[in-house]
Amino acid sequence: MSDKTEEPPKPEWALTHREKKALRAKPSGGRAPRRRWPWAVLVIVGLGAGAYIAQQQGLIGETPDAEEVPVAATPEVEEAPAREVVMQLLPREITEVAPGVLRETVRITGSLSPDQHLGIPAEVAGRVDAVNKRAGDRVEAGEVLVQIDLATLQNQLEQSEATADATRAQLEYATGELQRTQSLVDRGVATSSNLDSAQANVQQLRANLSALEQQVATARQSIEKATITAPFAGQIAERNVDPGAYVSPGTPLMTLVDISSLELEGAIPVNYAPRIETGQVVEITVDGFGDRSFEGTVERVAPVAKSGTRVLPIYATIDNPNDVLRGGMFASGLLVLEEVTDAIGIPADAVREDAEGTFVLKRDGDRVVRQPIRAIRTWDRGRIVQVSEGLSQGDVIVSAPMERLQPGMKITLVEG
Repeated sequence: MSDKTEEPPKPEWALTHREKKALRAKPSGGRAPRRRWPWAVLVIVGLGAGAYIAQQQGLIGETPDAEEVPVAATPEVEEAPAREVVMQLLPREITEVAPGVLRETVRITGSLSPDQHLGIPAEVAGRVDAVNKRAGDRVEAGEVLVQIDLATLQNQLEQSEATADATRAQLEYATGELQRTQSLVDRGVATSSNLDSAQANVQQLRANLSALEQQVATARQSIEKATITAPFAGQIAERNVDPGAYVSPGTPLMTLVDISSLELEGAIPVNYAPRIETGQVVEITVDGFGDRSFEGTVERVAPVAKSGTRVLPIYATIDNPNDVLRGGMFASGLLVLEEVTDAIGIPADAVREDAEGTFVLKRDGDRVVRQPIRAIRTWDRGRIVQVSEGLSQGDVIVSAPMERLQPGMKITLVEG
């Protein structure tokens, strides 16, 4: 009887893959499968150990008692040359040098108003008979605009003339009486009191006649003023009365403007005041006209800045021969403080400096080279540099601030 107690069989779900194969082999008398992987592991470990020992003893790669076989030298590989950098420039990044006008300017803004602007009032009382023009109509100097009734004024003139004539006749009679009285006094027939009375009567009549003659002159002027004419050529801006209306002296009738010349009332910073003079050129653009510019001149400069601000009013006259501009339009532009002609100016961004001095990058074929220059001053609030030496007409320079572009580098132009 065996000392070992036979273990109860495992359920099938607990058997390993090898135990399942052994269980299937028993009924046919076969052998259970052996475990082969331990031997494979031992073989691999042994081979690895042998290879390590052989390497340590210098046996690997050597042939005992054999001549040493020379090893062919590996040819050196030549390094490829570095690829040259070519900078691409846009047309707007280069500038062709050419002499021109250099200016120092200050910006000016303001509104336009007619240089001649007149409100025409009535100067006499009366009923309006005719209004010959409407707003927007052109008129010439001396053309009749409004006619006030003349009948009443004519009657007043005739009455004044009749009264003056009667007084004139009385004065003539009184003057004759004075002469006769003087003769009588001289002969001792009349007293001096009679002479004094005659003289007083003559003086009174003369004063009355003078007043009446003034009334006649006023009546004649009223008749003339009843016909309102244009004092200058222009256009009707406003019409305030219609025929049939009764007006009195001072009643607005029409507004007449002349826009062949406009006045720009602008403002500039007060710190520019020492450099402002009458006659300086003003170039403006007006809303609605795009890039079209208009030119004028400074006519007046205000003596003081506007209260509470640091701006100085100036007044410039803008020519408007075709009447394209209108009063009330907003304008902005430049007031030219100083200018020179036939001078070379380049963008300030084109100017560079190094230890050797001031220079620019000038195009020379397909490369840029260092071109020394002499800069004498700046214009246009520092945006333009005037150059007196180093550049001539036709030279092409790099005008954009490109720090990576250095003298000697290759360039190519590309369309932007």
